[in-house]
Amino acid sequence: MVKTLVIGDLHFDNKPFGLLEAQANAVKDIFNIAHSDHKDLDTVVFLGDLMMHRKPYPRVLLALKDVIDFISPQVHKVYILRGNHDSENKSDDGVTALSLLESNKVEVVTHIHRDDLTRQYFIPHYENEEKIKELLAEVPEDYMVYGHFGYRGSLNSAGDADFGINISEFNSPTILGHIHRYGRTENVTLLGTPYTTNYTEHKKENYYAIVDSEVSIHPVDFGPRHLIMDQELVEENLDWINDPNYFTLLRINLSTFKEDRENIADLIDQLEVGYVEVKYKAVFDDRDEQSDFDPINPVVEISEDIIERYINASPTQISKEKLLEGLQLIHENKQDRD
Repeated sequence: MVKTLVIGDLHFDNKPFGLLEAQANAVKDIFNIAHSDHKDLDTVVFLGDLMMHRKPYPRVLLALKDVIDFISPQVHKVYILRGNHDSENKSDDGVTALSLLESNKVEVVTHIHRDDLTRQYFIPHYENEEKIKELLAEVPEDYMVYGHFGYRGSLNSAGDADFGINISEFNSPTILGHIHRYGRTENVTLLGTPYTTNYTEHKKENYYAIVDSEVSIHPVDFGPRHLIMDQELVEENLDWINDPNYFTLLRINLSTFKEDRENIADLIDQLEVGYVEVKYKAVFDDRDEQSDFDPINPVVEISEDIIERYINASPTQISKEKLLEGLQLIHENKQDRD
């Protein structure tokens, strides 16, 4: 089996300012470390969701191209799985802007792909889980599987076990993207993201993987990170917050509406971070923290796509099924009024 570097969901985004560059630099640094430690590194696999949004800004595509152009000349092959965020739509037709990155060394996996020479099997994201089950059943013996989906018992970003694929359906060693937190169950590894992608991942540990005769996991202690801290704790943690190895996105929670604004301004002057925001501490349960969902265009009509994007960006405890039931009631009431 070839030696392979595996990197989870990147979610490249150009907001806030400086984040995109920090994400790109982190991926390059991961590659440099892996390549330095493993001179015989042959292949790099990206597990999908390289973009935050289905319709990426040109700057995001250019940053991705820069990263791929940096990596691809130094290895034999780069594989990029199409994730749900990378798909142009939800029709499972495989259309993705990532196809612009393809070259003789770069394979964008828009549909199932198998490499019999290296015994690797690639399954991109499909909305239709029955399709994924069929593909898992077809994996040849002793192949390594890379995919972008979850299984029953893994958690999506909404905190719900929303997959119908049983762990028993994985007959080969598998590494999955899509789930942002690291975990292992039997022969399946959830790699997680190489850095945090939103404030719900505050203090999350991040990893990349090396696949050779077995899967080894390696921590990432640099790059973008999201931190949430109460205002009264910031000053005593300045050294940790200002760690130059990280592009830190800091959210400061104010405990009351009577905080001294001058003191807060002085505190912010001591920060050396990539981005800082100040918010009043939520008065409701932490699990129901306010959403970071920020639609690109004004929402004039609630749709299933809007609901999915809201769930992907939010720590909401409301399941997609419940939200869709509410959407159906809205449509029915509208029809009754019409």
